[in-house]
Amino acid sequence: MISTEKKSLWQKILIILVGGLLLGFLWRLRGSRGWGSEAGVFNVGFVYLLFITTVMGERKKLDLGWLSLTAMSLILTVPSWGTINTQITGVIRESEVEGAEHIFRYISPLSGAFVMCCVGFGVAGLFGVLLGRGFSSHQWKVKDFIIVIGAFLIFDVISKASLSHWIVQLIQPEAVDMFEEGLKTEGIESSAYKVFMQHFADISWSKEIIGGRNYFSEIQAVSSAIRALGAILAARFIVKDKVAAKVGALVCGAFGLSITVSDLFFWFTKGGYRQLGIQYEGDFIYAWSCWEYFTGFIAGIIITAVLISLKKIEDVPEIAFSKIPEKPKKILIFIAGFIGTIGVNLVRPIARRFDSSDTVRIIATSASVILTAILIVLLVKKGGINAEKNGMEWLARILLPVFIMFMLLSYFFVASAEHRAIVEVNTLHNILVIISALSVLVYSFMLFKKRSDNNV
Repeated sequence: MISTEKKSLWQKILIILVGGLLLGFLWRLRGSRGWGSEAGVFNVGFVYLLFITTVMGERKKLDLGWLSLTAMSLILTVPSWGTINTQITGVIRESEVEGAEHIFRYISPLSGAFVMCCVGFGVAGLFGVLLGRGFSSHQWKVKDFIIVIGAFLIFDVISKASLSHWIVQLIQPEAVDMFEEGLKTEGIESSAYKVFMQHFADISWSKEIIGGRNYFSEIQAVSSAIRALGAILAARFIVKDKVAAKVGALVCGAFGLSITVSDLFFWFTKGGYRQLGIQYEGDFIYAWSCWEYFTGFIAGIIITAVLISLKKIEDVPEIAFSKIPEKPKKILIFIAGFIGTIGVNLVRPIARRFDSSDTVRIIATSASVILTAILIVLLVKKGGINAEKNGMEWLARILLPVFIMFMLLSYFFVASAEHRAIVEVNTLHNILVIISALSVLVYSFMLFKKRSDNNV
């Protein structure tokens, strides 16, 4: 059963705070070298799920396969936000096309905030539903996964082909006008919609046209929110899993709120309304990095509070893949969990944090492969392929501090010289990174001490 009812109010408050600090730490590092792109959010999802497993206790659905599948779902839902962050100031600026830096459009700050909220709402659509599934009493079948993912993809395609264009035209016609003028400059006599359909979400192509990247990004942002809604509706009304749908909706809402509120860093550092005020020129606050940290922090607070507030639910086993023979199932779990999730998330950052010309890269990557292999062997030997010997909570309690220490040390010290965060340790976001990591490590130590006391 979910064990949160045994916790006091102060324990719950502490857990919620640690959840916020952890996700703030993870989301900030997601924007740094080694943890960027889709693979970066994969790491975010997995480490946060380790924390949640330590909080919620043992459940039959909480196994390494569930953690890996749920974390991997974040890879499918990361939109582009490069031109959207500063729209809250009421300005769209062209920054991609050479020589067009002076081109801009004034817009309503509310429309910019709406698009930013869409980015957040859609950033973890599948993740939220699958997260909720892990704590529901509804036993999913393979067809249920297909239905939810299918709805997610169908809503995505339909919205990109129709509804999202209408919404962008309605709330921000200036973005459409800017792109269509850019098309005319390039000798392309066509509408924004027709060109988008010809190059369907190819943002790399859109960067060559003034206003193109922004328009494509906005369509993708709105579509990401709609497809997340599609997955939630499918979970609620077709799969009929109320808990998965509820948690999915609240996770999406949490990111929608957090990413928009945190966007105020750009408002205050870029000069406020229409960027007409004094712009912040200091070295203590980096708007982008603070936006990343507080997006994770606020979302982590809300999501953790939602999860520990779930009512006592019947603990039921997984049945979707129950017909797979035990030996092939263990092989799949080992490949997906230990190699594809734990291994990749411990080796990839090291390989990526060094420049390709840096000879230390080979040594550091080789060392990380060897150490990760040793860790995996020890974990399998002690706990089993699916942690069946000591339980998933035991595995999570070990891996959580391992990942936090690895990420903290790698972020500050292990990289080519120009990528080491230690050179900017006196900035607000890095001070928060240190505080957050140390707080999670203290929490992990408390878990180990509690387990040791219980075993006495």
